[in-house]
Amino acid sequence: MSDFASAAMLRVLAQGLRELGLDPGTAAPPTGDARVSLAAKRAVVACLPALGRGLHRLAHEPTHQALASARSARDLFDRWQRLERYIHSRHRCRVASVDAGGARIRHESIEPRSRPSPAEDLVVAGVLAALLEAIGMHEVRAWVGDAAAYPAADERDMQRAAAQGSTSSWTFAWSGAAKRPALPDPAPADARLGCDPAWPPAARDVYLRLIADPTRPWPLPALAQEIGTPWRSLQRRLAASGLSYSILRAEARLRTGAWRLLYTADPIAEVGFLSGFSDQPHFTREMRRRVGMPPAAYREAFGQGVG
Repeated sequence: MSDFASAAMLRVLAQGLRELGLDPGTAAPPTGDARVSLAAKRAVVACLPALGRGLHRLAHEPTHQALASARSARDLFDRWQRLERYIHSRHRCRVASVDAGGARIRHESIEPRSRPSPAEDLVVAGVLAALLEAIGMHEVRAWVGDAAAYPAADERDMQRAAAQGSTSSWTFAWSGAAKRPALPDPAPADARLGCDPAWPPAARDVYLRLIADPTRPWPLPALAQEIGTPWRSLQRRLAASGLSYSILRAEARLRTGAWRLLYTADPIAEVGFLSGFSDQPHFTREMRRRVGMPPAAYREAFGQGVG
């Protein structure tokens, strides 16, 4: 991961080192730095699963907010997978099963020659465990292979798992249920102005839910269920007004992205992810098509939150 996600992950791991009473030294990049060197990443992945705890001190991070807004473990894993796709990560989490009290996940590579290292496996497993805690799960535990990895791990067990090549197979267990999150930022008051008063009530309902949480994977049937309308009926109501779910989703993404470009100093790659785009080129294409300029030029011309 060479873009914003590397910097965000590195800040989590550096904080995790501090939680363990260790000094991350100069490994952590400045908050606004979106890229980090491979040497810096290697410098902080030594403490493995426990480093995920650093996430709890970084609740202000926009990417953390996007992930911690998940309504369930399944929703959390879906968001994480979307982040992996967004950054074009070579490594992906494949969810074998998930239920009310546990999940089985495998960490794999989409390129035959770039299998995740044991260190990468263990760090990501620890971050996912900490994210489960962040969404409200209790007594979160994680195993790699058959070795306990979170909340406490034995060094010899970790070495054995690495030697056996079993660090890529994870089992999670927890109790309780995800807490209902508050609406993440942005759902700024200004963003609500993008809700056209000429739209019918059904369109306004859809738009406001989309813009309140643009990183949530929102299939139309799921959103329709939340607002209490059969999804085919909702589809027909939108069509009767010359609208569609895809139009409203595109509008919510674009307005969220534009708001962040104007009023925050978030890295542009991160803005695209937090706004719901599939990847940074998708964000750039939509800005060029709808606004006439790419994100960087738009921010430079009009931004008020940089500096």
